[in-house]
Amino acid sequence: MTRPLLLAVGPAVASLLVLRFLVPSRLEGAGGGLTGLAAWLGDQQPLLLGVVLFVALAEAARYWTSRWWPEAFATTEPGAIGGAASRRRLIVGLAVVAAAAFFVRGSLAASFRIVGPSMLPTFDIGDRVVVNKLAYGFTLPLSRWRVGARLPKRGELVVFQANGLTGAGGPSSVVKRVVGVPGDEIAYVSDSLQINGWRVPTCDAGPYVHLAGRLTVRGRLTVEYLADQTYLTVRKPMEPDAPPYRVRSGEVYVVGDDRGQSSDSRTWNEGNGAGVPTNILQGRVSRVLFGARPDGRLDFSRLWAPPFDLRVRMPGLDLAKTNDRIATCLARRPAVTTPPPPRP
Repeated sequence: MTRPLLLAVGPAVASLLVLRFLVPSRLEGAGGGLTGLAAWLGDQQPLLLGVVLFVALAEAARYWTSRWWPEAFATTEPGAIGGAASRRRLIVGLAVVAAAAFFVRGSLAASFRIVGPSMLPTFDIGDRVVVNKLAYGFTLPLSRWRVGARLPKRGELVVFQANGLTGAGGPSSVVKRVVGVPGDEIAYVSDSLQINGWRVPTCDAGPYVHLAGRLTVRGRLTVEYLADQTYLTVRKPMEPDAPPYRVRSGEVYVVGDDRGQSSDSRTWNEGNGAGVPTNILQGRVSRVLFGARPDGRLDFSRLWAPPFDLRVRMPGLDLAKTNDRIATCLARRPAVTTPPPPRP
């Protein structure tokens, strides 16, 4: 039992600590070089980086344990530790791990970090979310060819490649909520979404304040009901209207949950509206891998949590009344939450 602990649990814990405390953030690695490469790997390929670290640390633990505690490796063939066999095993192991991690992240599942306030209160800045890449079909790595392609449903949270939609300097991948599918006519009028002339039902849950780094987000917390989804949004008085937009075939219409902070389908194309092509969708958000606190520390209370728990969190603040108002809204779910079919 001791040997597996040394060669598995120890390197696994060490890998997590390295990822958490030694790998720089994208901001810290903005200057490029090795620091920039490490920051890019930590942000874009955390699974690959973590597994490679684990294999390397496990091999190092095996090597040094065999030197300091030889009786634990009494069954090992002479010369295997530290020799050619050990080096080959490390190289092959790293290659297999890298290929497997690349395939998993490219076609099955991946994690993404929330880098802006546009999805408050559903996601905080710094939250790491898990994305199901099979939700809309199977995609081969490094390609857009998709087998068994499926359209997202209204209300689902999707991740897609920004492709310049959010402006220069924005994140490479974006999380938004789907509200329109092909054929729908979407408009944003008097602080409310309209789909095919039907106003999406809402329930006011009181004032909302959130300290997102240097940014203070204020507005009205609102429960929104769309199809089989119920979620929270933040709205500000006198938000600009968005003109009607007819969603074309092969695209979806997306918005952020913080309606006053989000760059989305309402504002793209110089304010005339724009859809997101379905061939750049990377998957559907299925879980929160772990949350983030305002001070940057990890929030393990949200470990593997569903993204639809409809609770507002702010360390140090008593939000019991807010969460009670949300519960009241949930108990008053309207009978009709599905928009009518598109008008001809």
